[in-house]
Amino acid sequence: MLFRLDGLELHLIPGEKFEAVADAVGTLRESTYRQQLSGSGNTRDLDDRDSAYDHLILLEPSSGALAGSARLQFIPQFMAAEELPGSQQSYLEHVYPGIKAMLAQQTNHVEIGRVALAPRFQRQPHSLMALFRGGLLIAAHSGFSILHGLVSYNHFAHNDAVNAAFLSALMRPPYRRTSPALPSPRHPINAIQPDNTPHPIGNVQALELAIRQDHSEDFRLPVLLRQYFNLMEAKVCDLSLARDFNQITEILMAADLSRLPKDRLAFFIDVDHQPVYQQFSWYRGK
Repeated sequence: MLFRLDGLELHLIPGEKFEAVADAVGTLRESTYRQQLSGSGNTRDLDDRDSAYDHLILLEPSSGALAGSARLQFIPQFMAAEELPGSQQSYLEHVYPGIKAMLAQQTNHVEIGRVALAPRFQRQPHSLMALFRGGLLIAAHSGFSILHGLVSYNHFAHNDAVNAAFLSALMRPPYRRTSPALPSPRHPINAIQPDNTPHPIGNVQALELAIRQDHSEDFRLPVLLRQYFNLMEAKVCDLSLARDFNQITEILMAADLSRLPKDRLAFFIDVDHQPVYQQFSWYRGK
Protein backbone atom coordinates (compact mmCIF):
# COMPACT_ATOMS: atom_id res chain seq x y z
CA MET A 1 0.00 0.00 0.00
CA LEU A 2 1.25 3.46 -0.90
CA PHE A 3 -1.03 5.50 1.38
CA ARG A 4 -4.41 5.66 3.12
CA LEU A 5 -6.34 8.92 2.83
CA ASP A 6 -9.98 10.01 3.15
CA GLY A 7 -11.19 6.47 3.67
CA LEU A 8 -9.39 5.17 0.58
CA GLU A 9 -6.26 3.09 0.03
CA LEU A 10 -3.92 3.53 -2.92
CA HIS A 11 -1.74 0.63 -4.04
CA LEU A 12 1.04 0.50 -6.65
CA ILE A 13 1.35 -2.88 -8.34
CA PRO A 14 3.89 -3.91 -10.99
CA GLY A 15 2.79 -4.88 -14.47
CA GLU A 16 3.68 -8.53 -14.00
CA LYS A 17 1.07 -8.73 -11.22
CA PHE A 18 -1.68 -6.94 -13.16
CA GLU A 19 -3.39 -10.18 -14.18
CA ALA A 20 -4.66 -10.63 -10.62
CA VAL A 21 -6.75 -7.44 -10.89
CA ALA A 22 -7.33 -7.40 -14.65
CA ASP A 23 -11.00 -8.43 -14.56
CA ALA A 24 -11.95 -5.81 -11.99
CA VAL A 25 -9.92 -3.02 -13.62
CA GLY A 26 -11.15 -3.89 -17.12
CA THR A 27 -14.78 -3.79 -15.97
CA LEU A 28 -14.19 -0.50 -14.17
CA ARG A 29 -12.60 1.09 -17.24
CA GLU A 30 -15.40 -0.01 -19.54
CA SER A 31 -18.11 1.35 -17.22
CA THR A 32 -16.22 4.64 -16.93
CA TYR A 33 -15.57 5.15 -20.62
CA ARG A 34 -18.99 3.99 -21.75
CA GLN A 35 -20.47 6.84 -19.69
CA GLN A 36 -18.40 9.15 -21.89
CA LEU A 37 -19.68 7.37 -25.04
CA SER A 38 -16.16 6.15 -25.67
CA GLY A 39 -16.15 2.58 -24.40
CA SER A 40 -14.59 -0.33 -26.24
CA GLY A 41 -17.92 -2.10 -26.73
CA ASN A 42 -16.71 -5.07 -24.70
CA THR A 43 -17.56 -6.02 -21.13
CA ARG A 44 -13.99 -5.22 -20.10
CA ASP A 45 -11.56 -2.59 -21.39
CA LEU A 46 -8.14 -4.27 -21.40
CA ASP A 47 -5.27 -4.33 -23.87
CA ASP A 48 -2.07 -6.29 -24.30
CA ARG A 49 -0.03 -3.27 -23.19
CA ASP A 50 -1.26 -3.44 -19.59
CA SER A 51 1.56 -5.72 -18.47
CA ALA A 52 4.10 -3.12 -19.65
CA TYR A 53 2.74 -0.56 -17.17
CA ASP A 54 2.66 -0.34 -13.39
CA HIS A 55 -0.78 0.30 -11.97
CA LEU A 56 -2.37 2.47 -9.31
CA ILE A 57 -5.29 0.68 -7.66
CA LEU A 58 -7.63 2.76 -5.47
CA LEU A 59 -9.71 0.79 -2.98
CA GLU A 60 -12.39 1.61 -0.43
CA PRO A 61 -11.55 -0.80 2.43
CA SER A 62 -14.87 -0.33 4.21
CA SER A 63 -16.80 -1.80 1.28
CA GLY A 64 -14.08 -3.66 -0.58
CA ALA A 65 -14.97 -1.65 -3.69
CA LEU A 66 -12.54 -0.84 -6.46
CA ALA A 67 -12.81 2.95 -6.57
CA GLY A 68 -10.37 3.77 -9.35
CA SER A 69 -7.29 2.87 -11.32
CA ALA A 70 -4.61 4.33 -13.57
CA ARG A 71 -1.53 2.99 -15.30
CA LEU A 72 1.95 4.48 -15.24
CA GLN A 73 5.05 3.85 -17.34
CA PHE A 74 8.35 5.17 -15.99
CA ILE A 75 11.19 5.55 -18.50
CA PRO A 76 14.59 6.57 -17.06
CA GLN A 77 16.79 8.88 -19.11
CA PHE A 78 19.22 7.12 -21.46
CA MET A 79 17.39 3.80 -21.30
CA ALA A 80 18.90 1.55 -23.96
CA ALA A 81 17.04 1.78 -27.27
CA GLU A 82 16.33 -1.95 -27.33
CA GLU A 83 14.70 -1.69 -23.89
CA LEU A 84 12.36 1.18 -24.77
CA PRO A 85 8.69 0.24 -25.11
CA GLY A 86 7.41 0.06 -28.67
CA SER A 87 3.88 0.72 -29.87
CA GLN A 88 2.80 -2.68 -28.53
CA GLN A 89 3.99 -1.78 -25.02
CA SER A 90 3.06 1.92 -24.86
CA TYR A 91 -0.13 3.54 -26.09
CA LEU A 92 1.60 6.93 -26.12
CA GLU A 93 4.31 5.49 -28.39
CA HIS A 94 1.59 4.04 -30.63
CA VAL A 95 -0.10 7.42 -30.98
CA TYR A 96 3.17 9.39 -31.30
CA PRO A 97 5.73 7.08 -32.95
CA GLY A 98 9.23 7.91 -31.75
CA ILE A 99 8.21 9.87 -28.67
CA LYS A 100 9.70 7.44 -26.14
CA ALA A 101 13.16 7.50 -27.70
CA MET A 102 13.07 11.29 -27.99
CA LEU A 103 12.02 11.83 -24.38
CA ALA A 104 14.49 9.24 -23.08
CA GLN A 105 17.32 11.25 -24.62
CA GLN A 106 16.22 14.32 -22.67
CA THR A 107 15.01 13.28 -19.24
CA ASN A 108 13.34 10.75 -16.96
CA HIS A 109 9.68 10.74 -17.93
CA VAL A 110 6.34 9.19 -16.96
CA GLU A 111 3.37 8.26 -19.11
CA ILE A 112 -0.01 8.38 -17.33
CA GLY A 113 -2.94 6.59 -18.89
CA ARG A 114 -6.26 4.80 -18.54
CA VAL A 115 -7.49 6.82 -15.55
CA ALA A 116 -10.85 5.44 -14.45
CA LEU A 117 -13.19 5.95 -11.49
CA ALA A 118 -16.24 3.92 -10.50
CA PRO A 119 -19.49 5.93 -10.87
CA ARG A 120 -20.06 6.35 -7.13
CA PHE A 121 -16.57 7.77 -6.67
CA GLN A 122 -16.80 10.18 -9.59
CA ARG A 123 -18.97 12.36 -7.37
CA GLN A 124 -16.23 12.51 -4.73
CA PRO A 125 -13.43 14.89 -5.79
CA HIS A 126 -10.98 13.36 -3.33
CA SER A 127 -11.13 10.06 -5.25
CA LEU A 128 -9.65 11.46 -8.45
CA MET A 129 -7.32 13.57 -6.34
CA ALA A 130 -6.00 10.43 -4.66
CA LEU A 131 -5.03 8.92 -8.02
CA PHE A 132 -3.34 12.10 -9.20
CA ARG A 133 -1.67 12.66 -5.86
CA GLY A 134 -0.34 9.11 -5.90
CA GLY A 135 1.08 9.47 -9.39
CA LEU A 136 2.74 12.78 -8.66
CA LEU A 137 4.05 11.62 -5.30
CA ILE A 138 5.66 8.55 -6.86
CA ALA A 139 7.12 10.57 -9.73
CA ALA A 140 8.55 13.33 -7.55
CA HIS A 141 10.10 10.97 -4.99
CA SER A 142 11.50 8.70 -7.72
CA GLY A 143 13.38 11.37 -9.67
CA PHE A 144 10.81 11.99 -12.42
CA SER A 145 9.51 15.49 -13.14
CA ILE A 146 8.17 15.23 -16.72
CA LEU A 147 4.75 13.63 -17.16
CA HIS A 148 2.72 13.03 -20.32
CA GLY A 149 -0.85 11.83 -20.59
CA LEU A 150 -3.56 11.55 -23.23
CA VAL A 151 -6.96 13.00 -22.31
CA SER A 152 -10.03 11.83 -24.23
CA TYR A 153 -12.46 14.38 -25.67
CA ASN A 154 -15.61 13.02 -27.28
CA HIS A 155 -16.10 15.43 -30.16
CA PHE A 156 -19.13 13.43 -31.33
CA ALA A 157 -21.05 14.83 -28.36
CA HIS A 158 -20.78 18.41 -29.68
CA ASN A 159 -21.38 20.31 -32.89
CA ASP A 160 -18.65 21.55 -35.21
CA ALA A 161 -18.74 25.10 -33.82
CA VAL A 162 -18.13 23.90 -30.26
CA ASN A 163 -15.34 21.56 -31.31
CA ALA A 164 -13.62 24.22 -33.40
CA ALA A 165 -13.84 26.83 -30.63
CA PHE A 166 -12.53 24.46 -27.98
CA LEU A 167 -9.82 22.59 -29.85
CA SER A 168 -8.45 25.62 -31.68
CA ALA A 169 -8.17 27.43 -28.33
CA LEU A 170 -6.16 24.53 -26.90
CA MET A 171 -3.68 24.85 -29.75
CA ARG A 172 -2.86 28.45 -28.80
CA PRO A 173 -1.00 29.98 -25.85
CA PRO A 174 -1.48 30.00 -22.89
CA TYR A 175 -2.89 26.47 -23.23
CA ARG A 176 -0.39 25.06 -25.72
CA ARG A 177 3.25 24.32 -25.00
CA THR A 178 5.49 25.48 -27.84
CA SER A 179 8.67 23.58 -26.98
CA PRO A 180 10.21 21.12 -27.09
CA ALA A 181 8.77 19.87 -30.37
CA LEU A 182 7.50 16.28 -30.25
CA PRO A 183 7.05 13.69 -33.02
CA SER A 184 3.86 14.05 -35.06
CA PRO A 185 0.86 11.91 -34.14
CA ARG A 186 0.00 8.87 -36.22
CA HIS A 187 -3.49 10.28 -36.85
CA PRO A 188 -3.39 14.11 -36.68
CA ILE A 189 -6.37 16.45 -36.75
CA ASN A 190 -5.45 18.43 -39.82
CA ALA A 191 -8.36 20.85 -39.49
CA ILE A 192 -6.92 22.28 -36.24
CA GLN A 193 -3.47 23.80 -36.65
CA PRO A 194 -1.16 25.29 -33.99
CA ASP A 195 -1.36 29.06 -33.63
CA ASN A 196 1.23 31.07 -31.71
CA THR A 197 -1.15 34.00 -31.20
CA PRO A 198 -2.27 34.10 -27.55
CA HIS A 199 -5.92 33.28 -27.03
CA PRO A 200 -7.90 36.22 -25.62
CA ILE A 201 -9.27 34.02 -22.82
CA GLY A 202 -6.44 33.24 -20.46
CA ASN A 203 -7.73 30.41 -18.26
CA VAL A 204 -9.53 27.20 -18.99
CA GLN A 205 -12.50 27.78 -16.67
CA ALA A 206 -13.27 31.07 -18.42
CA LEU A 207 -12.87 29.31 -21.78
CA GLU A 208 -15.42 26.70 -20.74
CA LEU A 209 -17.87 29.39 -19.67
CA ALA A 210 -17.42 31.34 -22.92
CA ILE A 211 -18.11 28.26 -25.04
CA ARG A 212 -21.22 27.50 -23.00
CA GLN A 213 -22.45 31.06 -23.43
CA ASP A 214 -21.58 31.41 -27.10
CA HIS A 215 -22.21 27.93 -28.47
CA SER A 216 -23.78 25.30 -26.21
CA GLU A 217 -24.93 25.19 -22.60
CA ASP A 218 -24.17 21.46 -22.61
CA PHE A 219 -20.42 21.91 -23.05
CA ARG A 220 -18.22 20.75 -20.18
CA LEU A 221 -14.47 20.41 -19.97
CA PRO A 222 -13.28 16.82 -19.73
CA VAL A 223 -12.78 16.21 -16.01
CA LEU A 224 -9.24 14.92 -16.48
CA LEU A 225 -8.30 17.92 -18.58
CA ARG A 226 -9.44 20.26 -15.83
CA GLN A 227 -7.25 18.39 -13.35
CA TYR A 228 -4.22 18.51 -15.63
CA PHE A 229 -4.56 22.28 -15.99
CA ASN A 230 -5.52 23.13 -12.42
CA LEU A 231 -3.45 20.67 -10.41
CA MET A 232 -0.31 20.31 -12.50
CA GLU A 233 -0.33 23.48 -14.62
CA ALA A 234 0.03 21.14 -17.60
CA LYS A 235 0.11 22.32 -21.20
CA VAL A 236 -1.32 20.92 -24.43
CA CYS A 237 1.27 19.41 -26.78
CA ASP A 238 -0.90 18.24 -29.68
CA LEU A 239 -4.18 16.68 -30.79
CA SER A 240 -4.84 13.33 -32.45
CA LEU A 241 -7.65 10.97 -33.41
CA ALA A 242 -8.00 7.54 -31.81
CA ARG A 243 -8.61 5.81 -35.14
CA ASP A 244 -7.43 2.47 -33.77
CA PHE A 245 -9.69 2.58 -30.73
CA ASN A 246 -12.89 4.62 -30.43
CA GLN A 247 -12.43 7.39 -33.03
CA ILE A 248 -12.58 10.26 -30.53
CA THR A 249 -10.11 13.11 -30.01
CA GLU A 250 -7.11 12.66 -27.73
CA ILE A 251 -5.37 15.67 -26.20
CA LEU A 252 -1.71 15.13 -25.32
CA MET A 253 -0.86 16.93 -22.08
CA ALA A 254 2.57 17.53 -20.55
CA ALA A 255 3.45 18.65 -17.04
CA ASP A 256 6.80 19.60 -15.53
CA LEU A 257 6.78 19.14 -11.77
CA SER A 258 9.98 21.17 -11.43
CA ARG A 259 8.03 24.24 -12.57
CA LEU A 260 5.26 23.88 -10.02
CA PRO A 261 5.27 26.28 -7.05
CA LYS A 262 6.94 24.52 -4.14
CA ASP A 263 3.88 24.76 -1.92
CA ARG A 264 1.67 23.17 -4.57
CA LEU A 265 4.08 20.31 -5.16
CA ALA A 266 4.41 19.86 -1.40
CA PHE A 267 0.64 19.47 -1.16
CA PHE A 268 0.91 16.38 -3.35
CA ILE A 269 4.07 14.76 -2.08
CA ASP A 270 4.10 15.61 1.64
CA VAL A 271 1.78 12.72 2.46
CA ASP A 272 2.45 10.02 5.02
CA HIS A 273 3.11 7.01 2.81
CA GLN A 274 5.08 3.82 2.34
CA PRO A 275 7.89 4.27 -0.23
CA VAL A 276 6.99 1.12 -2.16
CA TYR A 277 8.23 2.77 -5.37
CA GLN A 278 11.81 2.28 -4.17
CA GLN A 279 11.47 -1.42 -5.01
CA PHE A 280 11.00 -0.76 -8.75
CA SER A 281 13.86 -0.88 -11.25
CA TRP A 282 13.04 2.56 -12.64
CA TYR A 283 13.45 4.28 -9.25
CA ARG A 284 15.95 7.15 -9.57
CA GLY A 285 15.36 8.90 -6.25
CA LYS A 286 17.83 9.59 -3.47
